Amino acid sequence: MDYLVGEQLWQRVISVTASALQSGALQSIPTSSLNRTETLHGVNLPFQIRVVANLTRKSEEMKQRAAQAPAAVDFNPFLPYDPDLYVGELTDHYRCLLNKFNVMDHHILMVTSRFITQLEPLNIGDFLAAQICLETSDGLVFYNGGPAAGASITHKHLQMVPLPLTPGSGYPFQQLWAGLPLQPGVPAQSALPFVHRVSATTFGGNSRSCAEANWRCYQTMMEQLELLPGNDGLAPPHNLLMTREHLWVVPRRCERLGGLAVNALGFAGTLLVKNDQQLQELEQLGCLHLLQAVAVHRDCPN
Repeated sequence: MDYLVGEQLWQRVISVTASALQSGALQSIPTSSLNRTETLHGVNLPFQIRVVANLTRKSEEMKQRAAQAPAAVDFNPFLPYDPDLYVGELTDHYRCLLNKFNVMDHHILMVTSRFITQLEPLNIGDFLAAQICLETSDGLVFYNGGPAAGASITHKHLQMVPLPLTPGSGYPFQQLWAGLPLQPGVPAQSALPFVHRVSATTFGGNSRSCAEANWRCYQTMMEQLELLPGNDGLAPPHNLLMTREHLWVVPRRCERLGGLAVNALGFAGTLLVKNDQQLQELEQLGCLHLLQAVAVHRDCPN
């Protein structure tokens, strides 16, 4: 079997995007973006708020497609996947698909070839798929570990969106972490008002070696954050985010505060709201306060 890597993979993402838009298989959700800056310990953190007027379209179509397969206990859009959204195989265990309801251009999914629950902790194979995609294009890889962490699909998958997320800024915490002596494989807690761990990413060189090193760092973070799997083999809810520079993990208490839902992208400074009412609610609350509310407070036990 042929696997896609490097420039070949990215060119395939671009060509499949064009054809999927033409066929209607790719249903991009229009948004308007607002930039907001919040200050923490003298560091300006630029957040991006995307107002999505028709965000409910995704859930409605998922319901319709699920109704067409009433025998399925859990509707799974990845088995079978839409061939118009298929990019190619990444490894023996992972394939690349386009995100059908993308809010950002060239939003790709790394999906396991067979069903594995999204509640399982990440393994070396997961990190290898992420590494291959990061080597292809500078981006943000993220993982929603369970419904409380923002996962809407039970089939194990990671996602990637291109960087920068906002013009002139990769992601808001980048500036905060610039003052930390971060090293690959050595987790640290920054000044953010919620429990997390961050380290430098191992990037460059052999793909598998980098994946193994980043997986080991993830394991250390999971242990420090008391997120190791229970007797059922499932991990507590958490988000993982990774770029070519940074790797960070955030334990989750819940998916939302009121009507404001947060997935991993929130911890990269990008938040989605459904309408102007939710926008007003978020602006009154503040982006950092929302993240603190759905994560674990610094003064609370993990």
